[in-house]
Order: sequence, then C-alpha cells, then structure tokens
Amino acid sequence: MNDDACERVVVRAWQCAVVVVVLGVWEIGTRVPWLAQHTVLDPFFISRPSLIVARLGTWMTAHGQNSLWPHLAATLWATFLGFVVGVGTGFAAGLFLGQSRRVAAIARPFIVAVNSLPRIAMVPLITMFFGLGVTSKVVMAWFIVFFAVFFNTFKGALSIELDTLNFCRTLGGSERQITWTVRVPNALAWTFASLPMAVSFSLIGVVIAEFVGSSTGLGYIMVVSLSTLNATDMFVALVVLGAVGVLLVFLIERVERRLLHWTPEFQNRL
Repeated sequence: MNDDACERVVVRAWQCAVVVVVLGVWEIGTRVPWLAQHTVLDPFFISRPSLIVARLGTWMTAHGQNSLWPHLAATLWATFLGFVVGVGTGFAAGLFLGQSRRVAAIARPFIVAVNSLPRIAMVPLITMFFGLGVTSKVVMAWFIVFFAVFFNTFKGALSIELDTLNFCRTLGGSERQITWTVRVPNALAWTFASLPMAVSFSLIGVVIAEFVGSSTGLGYIMVVSLSTLNATDMFVALVVLGAVGVLLVFLIERVERRLLHWTPEFQNRL
C-alpha cells in the first residue's frame, strides 16, 4: 500500500471516529435525565440517533404517502433540473460577457444588484409567478446556481492573457476558433471549480422552495415536522439531505477529477 493509500485510510478512519463519537455522545446524553434537562441534549428537541435510524428504516420500507422515496425523488428531480439549467445559463452568460469588457461593464451593476437580493426573499415572488409545483422549485434552484457558476466562468474567461489571444490571431485563428479552443477550455476549468458548491446550492434552493406550499419533498417533511413538533422526523429529513448533498458533491468531484486530472489540484489531492 503506497503512501497516498495509507493517508486516505487514516483520513477515513478519523472521519468514522468523529461520527461514532458524536453519535455516541448524542445517544448517551439524551438518555441521561440530568443532561437532557439541563443541556441541549433534550430528546424532545434533538431526538436521538436510535430513534432517527428506526424512523428512517420505517420510511424506507413503507409504501404510499408514508414512504420516503416519493419525497426524495421529488427533491432530487427538481435539484437536477435546477442544477442543469443554472450551470448551462450561468456558463453561457459568463462566457459571453467575458468576451466583451464593455458589455460586462454595462451589465455589472445590474448583475450585482440582483445577486445581492436575499435568496429566501425571492421565494414568495417565485411562487406567485410559477405556482406551487416543480417549476417554482427549479426556478429557485436556478436563481442560486446561476450566479455561482456565472461569476466563476466570467473570471475564467477574463483570466486569459492578452498575449495568448494575440498569438492565436497572428496564427490566423478566427474569433470563433479562439472561443472554442482557448476561451471555452479555460472557462470550463473555472466553471468546474464552482460545480460542487453549485450542486449544494441547487439542493438548498429546492428545499427552501418546498417550505412554501409544497406537498412533496424533503422540505415539505421538515415543515410538517415543525408543525407537529416532531424532532425525529425533522432529523430524518436533515440526515437524508446531508447524505444526498455528500453524494452529489462526490459525484461532481469524480467527474471533475476525470476531466481535469492533469491539474495540480487533483494530482496533489488525497
């Protein structure tokens, strides 16, 4: 086993140890009356791991309205659509403005103004326009993902040295050829750097939209749990959201590693 493999094993072991310690303290603390009454370990508010695992197992094996899978599928589908549309439009807009400094200077204050709006404040307006269905979830996710991808792509398009562009023109390259062979590859590297954050933001946007009037999704489960003061159901939704977020980021990073394996970032990563 080489040094990199050993280091990965050590890192994974520490990660597992942290999880075991946290869950152990959580479980034991909620079962000790004095701790439950005088600390944040009151099971009424934070439940306990054993109850959360039991409820998660029940939901995973249930059918119909009591099943976890339709809610998870609704959240994942809206997250996927919002992510794809947000990345596509953000990349296109960033690449376009990155080729024209004048247009970028004109559009900059408007882009900054819209990006400065609190995301959660847009939920009522988006819901008014697009209703309570999947469209409003996708639009909310797009609204968050677009700017995360746009600014990275824009910076990537602007980071190309002028000497490189002039050299390509000297060799007879047209603007279209320069765009596809120089600007796009350079911007893609910057865009991929934003994708792990973007997919997490897409999931966050969907869950926020599900808080308002939705009848499906993990966000809907959390709202129902709040209305019934059911901490166990709340934490089941949170655990599933955390697991989904980790899985989505892992998949994006695997794709990024495959496409950008030649960069120092991935050559030196554990």
